[in-house]
Amino acid sequence: MKVQFTLGLFLAALLFSAPLSAQVKEARFGHIDTQSLLESMPERNSIQTEIEGAAAQYEQEIVRMQGDLEAKVAEYQQKAESWPAAIRAQKEQEITQDQQGLEQFYGTVQQELAMLEQNLLEPMIQRARKAIEEVGAEEGFTYIFDTSAGATVYNGGEDVLVLVKAKLGL
Repeated sequence: MKVQFTLGLFLAALLFSAPLSAQVKEARFGHIDTQSLLESMPERNSIQTEIEGAAAQYEQEIVRMQGDLEAKVAEYQQKAESWPAAIRAQKEQEITQDQQGLEQFYGTVQQELAMLEQNLLEPMIQRARKAIEEVGAEEGFTYIFDTSAGATVYNGGEDVLVLVKAKLGL
């Protein structure tokens, strides 16, 4: 009797778990080097050209400011001994202010270039992300890992770069 009861429980558990196991989907993993994908997108070149153009304009201004500063320093070094203390102090203050202004401008330029790059790249990144999500859904991937950061410990699964490029028409 005990054997029949145990067998009955086993069969009942088997019957109830069968539908659950049929619903369990096998995990499918993919990986993609998003950096490689972004570099292969045609708009990347025009974005890079625009950023380089803006950087060149800033560089011209920085070179001009450095030239002005160097001229003031050279004048100070030549004439400092012949100037009265008040003029010497005034020139030192001008040089210090120009140095600080140049450093501040350089920092602002770095921020503006980073912001420009982010604003220009965002639509391209969103387009790539959408294509990756669509390929993941269409091909039944559970996860698609980005290998461009180098943080992936296990490099198994399928490379979906070709599928995403095809989705983007590249």
